[in-house]
Amino acid sequence: MYVERLNDSQQSIIILSLILLVISIGIHLDEYNKSIETYTLSYEAWNTKNMTKPNIATKVSHPDLVDESINNSQESLGTIEEATMGSLPMAEELPTTEDAKEASKNAKVWYLPTQNGNITTYPNYGHVAYDITSWRGTAETVYPVADGVISGIYTDSFGALVVTVLHNVDGVKYTSQYVHLSSYANGIYVGMPVTINSPLGQMGSTGWSTGVHLHVAVLDCALFDPNDPNCNDLNGWYRYDKKRLSENFFGLGVLVYVPQSWNSR
Repeated sequence: MYVERLNDSQQSIIILSLILLVISIGIHLDEYNKSIETYTLSYEAWNTKNMTKPNIATKVSHPDLVDESINNSQESLGTIEEATMGSLPMAEELPTTEDAKEASKNAKVWYLPTQNGNITTYPNYGHVAYDITSWRGTAETVYPVADGVISGIYTDSFGALVVTVLHNVDGVKYTSQYVHLSSYANGIYVGMPVTINSPLGQMGSTGWSTGVHLHVAVLDCALFDPNDPNCNDLNGWYRYDKKRLSENFFGLGVLVYVPQSWNSR
């Protein structure tokens, strides 16, 4: 059988063609990989509060409404003072920042506010709370971080739906604030006793927000309590928050271990 040998020129053309073919395949594979790559959208919420002049646009926790709701269920709730202060559980000594993680394993007084979560923003001097996202979005239910009594249900000046809960732990008053809710839980009212398993509402993006998340702040004072010298209104709340931040009280993270992400409270 006769086989014709290729000359140098023909060999060069074949080799060059093979090289171009390999390059072409590589380009197409790269474009294909790009087309199937999964991208994850991440965001951080803006500073959702006007730190110098916070206001309440619509506030449900008017004293008359509190009186009415308490009087309508006097038998089960007792007086306003009993409903807000007398029925709260006591706890063991609060853990410090250093041993919060270990203590939270043994004495669960403080809990995370959502079943699934991922921290996108930590407390700092420009942002006074944890921002928490969830893959469930607005289907994520928000719960109190500890047992307590609802002390506020209102819409802030940016249009965010907000709930606040008063806690009394080992004789110390704390307020937890839950901002940007998409909706309130059915039947909640100011003066209502709640546990860590009582729904407050659904995660949302109402108000000044760049995406669905929960803005949760905790302070050792009683918001909306006229007898509290530190935060009897929202102006006092923000002033006191900045003061406590300067003293290394960073809210929930001082009371319980807060991981970067979780899928169990």
